[in-house]
Amino acid sequence: MSKEHPGFRIFVLGAGFSVPAGLPTATELYPEVVRRVERLHGKDNRFHWSIQDYIDYRKRSDGVELTIDSIDLEGFMSYLDIEHFLGLEGSDTLSEHGNAAQLFVKRFIGQVIHERTPSKDALPQEYYEFAKKLSVNDIVITLNYDVVLERALEHVGKPYRLFPNRYSKIGDGFNTVDDSRDEVTILKLHGSLDWFSNKSYLHGLEAFKKQGVDGAPNDPIFNNNDKYGHYSLVDGPRNEDDPLLNIYRLKNMDRFYGNYDPPAVPMILSPSHMKIVYANPFMDFWWGWGRAGGMNLGVSIIGFSLPLHDDYLRILLYRIIANFQEVAWDQPLLDWNKNHVKLVDYRTDKKSKDELIERYRFIDYDKADVYTDGFSMDAVEFIFSQSR
Repeated sequence: MSKEHPGFRIFVLGAGFSVPAGLPTATELYPEVVRRVERLHGKDNRFHWSIQDYIDYRKRSDGVELTIDSIDLEGFMSYLDIEHFLGLEGSDTLSEHGNAAQLFVKRFIGQVIHERTPSKDALPQEYYEFAKKLSVNDIVITLNYDVVLERALEHVGKPYRLFPNRYSKIGDGFNTVDDSRDEVTILKLHGSLDWFSNKSYLHGLEAFKKQGVDGAPNDPIFNNNDKYGHYSLVDGPRNEDDPLLNIYRLKNMDRFYGNYDPPAVPMILSPSHMKIVYANPFMDFWWGWGRAGGMNLGVSIIGFSLPLHDDYLRILLYRIIANFQEVAWDQPLLDWNKNHVKLVDYRTDKKSKDELIERYRFIDYDKADVYTDGFSMDAVEFIFSQSR
């Protein structure tokens, strides 16, 4: 009888992990967002004005002729992110979540993904098998906004948390980690469709207080008779300035996204090339990862093809994999040898497979295995099989 793996593995999930569950790709999201904006507001609104600005910009700056139907979502959102981050619109820079066009996109991306996500009892079997094989000592880094993994873990009854560390004590120069609970750790680097910030609401409370106004400002989530069942992302003591304290999850997602026009903006980083400039609320998720990998037993990358513009993720994965493959490779850890790096993607021909391997050229393929038939039950077996 084989002994149970102790875990201490790192899993990195990209969009390809969620596709078999029916989740949309970025190319599918854009036309659906456009359709929903037009259904509610027609074609004379800030979203469409921003699209026309972007079309004009591309034509005049690099000679590219675009139409509303041929726009690439990530390119468009990169344009909007730069505009918002630098405050180019001045007083029209609406909120921490973005300008008007960005707010449209984020709300409807959340709605589309929610509608396409199966319930926790209706996911394809490969997700339950993946969840069962995870150890409570494993860490999952996901780049996806969806809640597929959370639902799979809930279905199989495996506990998880969505933040790096829980603390039992804060202060005296350092925080004491509470390791009394066995949980899979999930770090959602780009946010989640069920996460919402209370910062604007707190600013409103402070403004009311300064003006001597009784009561609290209207807010679709935080002052709405707990309509959507919000609760803190983290638990246990935290430092007062911890940005994760401002993040709340919603229990009643069907009710929230069942609104014709979702009334609040989820905490997700725009699907753009400029995500990193908005990463501040999630910086705790990144801390120390440049030193990770050396003492881990496995690294798997599932459904992430490493786009050329994602330098910040390339640096992260380069550091993790270099540490993993170069440190203590032949030294047993917890009586286990390190497994090969497992790279899972969907590639239909040799040319596209070679392109994937070239993008991950920093991997030592003598210490790695590649699977290119997408995420499936066979892929789960491949990921968790011991190569050494």
